[in-house]
Amino acid sequence: MMRVRPRVNPADLRDGTLLSPTSPRKAYALGLVVAIALLSLISSAPSVRATPAPIEPAAAMTVTLVPNQAAYLSGDVASVNAMVYRTPGPANYTYNWTIRDTFGRLLNTTTNGGPTLRYSIPLNYTGPRLTFFLRVDDGQGLTSSAQSTVSVFVAVMSLRLDRGDFAPGDAITASYSVTSHVILRPTYDYQVADSSLTIVLSGNTNNTTFSFRTPAPAASRTYRFLVTAREGTNTSGAQLTIAQATGDILGATFDRASYMPGDTIHAHLTVTPRGATPQPLQFIWTLSLGGFGGWPTVSAITTVPEVDLSLPIPAGVGTGDLAVTATESSTGTLVGHTLHIGTTNALWSTDIGGVPLFAVLLGLLFILLLVAVLGLWRRVGGGHLMGPRAAPPPPPPGGTTQAPTTMPMSVICNHCGKSIDITTSKRPIEVMCPSCGETQLVA
Repeated sequence: MMRVRPRVNPADLRDGTLLSPTSPRKAYALGLVVAIALLSLISSAPSVRATPAPIEPAAAMTVTLVPNQAAYLSGDVASVNAMVYRTPGPANYTYNWTIRDTFGRLLNTTTNGGPTLRYSIPLNYTGPRLTFFLRVDDGQGLTSSAQSTVSVFVAVMSLRLDRGDFAPGDAITASYSVTSHVILRPTYDYQVADSSLTIVLSGNTNNTTFSFRTPAPAASRTYRFLVTAREGTNTSGAQLTIAQATGDILGATFDRASYMPGDTIHAHLTVTPRGATPQPLQFIWTLSLGGFGGWPTVSAITTVPEVDLSLPIPAGVGTGDLAVTATESSTGTLVGHTLHIGTTNALWSTDIGGVPLFAVLLGLLFILLLVAVLGLWRRVGGGHLMGPRAAPPPPPPGGTTQAPTTMPMSVICNHCGKSIDITTSKRPIEVMCPSCGETQLVA
């Protein structure tokens, strides 16, 4: 019988040794176990995250200049303050200042100065502008620059008129003054020109006022007042224009200061023209109570510039202050008033000659009190209120009389026999002995 030998695969031989067919499976199983163990170890370990480094903000710096005034006079001391803003925080700054005139010419340089610069403007500097330049260095590589421009005047003037508009024939008074470190003894040149720029009044004076009377009838709708202060070659001027009064004024008067719900308001409306304002042929009047909607309104048309209107107050309007509006459509005028609806204090709502009754009564009470005080003063010998005190009455004739001295009386205690002093003449009186404490009646 033949014996068959198994065939050997050359791939199963390693160094001439036959490998077991189960070896690769064991290797795979071992690797899987190792992987699972490593995964378990990693998952059970505490998680650690790296904290990112903080991001520092980028360094930056700006500067702003703030003058203490927007304009100065020649001879003033200008003060400019530097406000530095730096990120991430402040530092030790170096301030380098430069001042230039209107044409860019250098006037002053201050190196390594402080945050505030004070500069005395020369008296002969006529402006009209002054520019401050600043360069700030933080010593850490950052610099920032800024500039500020201000106005400079030799002098400034004030000018005012005694009225806001004029009627033909009115006298207009102008008042003025000059503020300057250069013009100290000014002479004032003044002019008044009409609407066509024709000079109707001119002159010079050392006074600070002058007047101009407008012609009647009016020759111009407007007048311009020009005043110039001068000393040597230095001058400063100011001007104002005044116009003739025009337009209309609507006035409204009411029969009472307060009303009750259900009462009727009686109002008198008038239109008064100002200046030479022409008047219409018809006047269209309206008197309204409250606001919009269903509030009552009354209207009228007249050919004269006045009217009397009556407006009922609704019974359910309530109490409080209520607005009343009057209009006249032809002149385009309007006026508003506030009326009180409800009860008021009669002492305040009633007036005598325009003075509240409460004030009248208070004044009368004060006068009565004053008379009473004066009478009492004179009665007690005070003499005249504003004069010297009255002299005391003369002594009685016969010299000074000495009042008799009251001597203390005494009684003997019935119990202990000691003396009891009595200092009053009142009888009967019950006294107590200071020695034994017993009391007894003295007749």
